This record gives sequence, structure tokens and C-alpha cells, in this order.
Amino acid sequence: MTEQELRNIWTNASQVEKIQVDLSRLVIDLKNKLDHIEKAIRNRDLREIIAAFIGVPIFAYFAYEIPFPITRIASLLTVVWSIYVIYRFRKLQKSRKTEDLTLPFKSQLENQKTNMMAEHRFLDTVLYWYAGPPFLLNTLFILGLGKAESLSDPSWIIAHLPLNMNEKIPLIIGLACFYTFIVWLNKKAVKKTINPLIAEIDRIQQQLETED
Repeated sequence: MTEQELRNIWTNASQVEKIQVDLSRLVIDLKNKLDHIEKAIRNRDLREIIAAFIGVPIFAYFAYEIPFPITRIASLLTVVWSIYVIYRFRKLQKSRKTEDLTLPFKSQLENQKTNMMAEHRFLDTVLYWYAGPPFLLNTLFILGLGKAESLSDPSWIIAHLPLNMNEKIPLIIGLACFYTFIVWLNKKAVKKTINPLIAEIDRIQQQLETED
């Protein structure tokens, strides 16, 4: 199979039908899967960046309005973490190699593999930069809340916060379960989606090497 034939299949994967050659079928399947996962990744990036932008003014307001020192510190650190999350997602976006149909097909495959490897590392480390820090900061935020009775002029927001341990402990346990679930989801995505895509790219690359 010539270089031009492979590039045509890659470019027009949705229009190619009833292809009998195994390599051609692998290329089409891979292209469809990559298109799907890349769209999902773009949507995720946008969603997470918007959420982080929203979190910055919210926790800045908490730091201003809530008088308890530890909770204020936790709020300010959450602002810093939100900015860091934006930075991490933007850095990943800028590092991705865009699809360039003028490149040789093997180079396009290598670029896709590089992108998937970066996504693998990104998802595989969410415990350390995405789930762990906000759980610790949220816990600090909650435990730092004092009693409303100790305030001479409690704000409206104090009435909606957990101020005793009977409210704090279940909330912290719930947050622990939530962030554990996030880590599990990302680990599952690596195992069920990213790793199989990388393996498919490797398989096609090996077949191309064999044909050469």
C-alpha cells in the first residue's frame, strides 16, 4: 500500500467503505476513534478551564467574606490552585501536535502517538495535581470554619456553611468519595481508551515497517 493511498484513507476515513485490506481497516478504525476522543478531550478542556475561571472569583470572595483565618487561607490557596489548573490545561493544549495532512503518513501517526502519550501522563497523574490538592484544601476550608456565635456580625454566607463537626465529617467523607471517584474515572480512561489507542498506533506502525 503506497504512502498516498494511506494518506487518502486517513483524510477520507468516513467515506471509505468495504475495504478488504487489514491495514486499511485498521487505519479507518483508528482515525474514527481518534476523531471521537479528540473531540471529547477538547470539550473536557473547555469545561475544566471555564470551571477553574469561575472558581477564582468565588473563592476570592470566600477569602474576603469568611472571617475564619484557616478558611481564608484555604480559599486563597484554592484560587492559586484554580489558576494552576488553567495553566496545566492550556499547557497541554499548546503541546498537542495538530493534524497536518501534508506530512507523511508515518509522521502523522507518530504525532498522534505523541498526543496520546501526553494525554496518558496527564490523566495518570490527576491524583497529584487535580484531585489531591482540592480535597486537602476543601478539608482545610471546612475544618477552619468556627462557630457563628463567636462573630459579632455573621454574614449571610455563614448560615449556609457547615459549622459543627456533625456537619463537617459527613461532608469531608463525601468529598473523599467524590475525588476518589474522579481519580478512578481518569485511571479507567487511561486503561480502557488511551492505552488501546496507543497499542493500535503501535500495531499499524509495525505493519508499515513490515511492508517496507
